[in-house]
Amino acid sequence: MIINTSDFDRVLGKKRLAYQTGVRLGVGDIVSQITARADELVPFDTGVLSGSQTVKPTGKGAIIEVEIGYGGPAAPYALVQHEDESLSHPPKAKGGSPVAPGRGRGPKYLEYPTRVIGKRAEAIIAANVKKAGG
Repeated sequence: MIINTSDFDRVLGKKRLAYQTGVRLGVGDIVSQITARADELVPFDTGVLSGSQTVKPTGKGAIIEVEIGYGGPAAPYALVQHEDESLSHPPKAKGGSPVAPGRGRGPKYLEYPTRVIGKRAEAIIAANVKKAGG
């Protein structure tokens, strides 16, 4: 029996690339889902807060890290809107209601989708790895 181990390197290299691609696509998919849901939940009066969403990759090398935030120069306002669950966000023409986190517009507009979608993160990444050939 003759085994050519260079085939292992070739096959493993393709699998490694597929896994890396799948993980990166999966993270992109997770970030897209979180940001879309957060945009549906962020309080909306004049649109300044909802229009201030930022997505910033902060990882280096093999580390995949993404920072999602709202506020920019109005970060203190964004923080109050996010954290103070006693604030009322009455219904508006574009949607919204007095809310418990995750229902309508109001507090925890970023935390809630991160927590909910984060629970599915492993499955989302696995599906993307499978699509990439891993």
